[in-house]
Amino acid sequence: MSNARSYVLAGAISGLIAGLAFAGAHALIITPVWGRMMMGLVFGVVAGAVAGWAFGELQPDIANATLRSGLQYGFVLWLSVVPVTLGDGALRANGFAYSHRGATDALGVVVAILGGALLGVMRGRGRRAVVACAAAALVVTLAVGGPVPLARNVRTVEILFALLLASLVGGAMVGLLQPRLRPPFAPR
Repeated sequence: MSNARSYVLAGAISGLIAGLAFAGAHALIITPVWGRMMMGLVFGVVAGAVAGWAFGELQPDIANATLRSGLQYGFVLWLSVVPVTLGDGALRANGFAYSHRGATDALGVVVAILGGALLGVMRGRGRRAVVACAAAALVVTLAVGGPVPLARNVRTVEILFALLLASLVGGAMVGLLQPRLRPPFAPR
């Protein structure tokens, strides 16, 4: 297994754990979703694998992730997807989202990709980091069902922070797992 694969595998495992953390927070804040969670966990594993790939691309010269770097990555990945929710909230507030659902969805995809790409530009080196971070932001946004509908009530705003919790848990888990999954012969 290559060092890059260790990030992807650690991300996939972390995505499962983060998906469970998100579902637990959702159950506490809004309503239990355990009965519908199987597909959500599949999305969590995929999102985690892509996020793990992006994390590995952001630190190409570092063979091992750490708890600290994982937490930092989880936070900045969350920051990269927040604009999707804020943009959707603005479009809902002025009524555009309700009369132009297709355009609103397309804008959400574009904003997710741009938010991730910006993360890749700011923290990465090269095109691979930009592509990986753009993919991670998009897949994480899709894994939680798209933008959080902020205009509905205060509890839905709390879901945005449940996503932060899941991002931090996922990042921390990648930071803890990746060094243990790295092949012993990989460069340090």
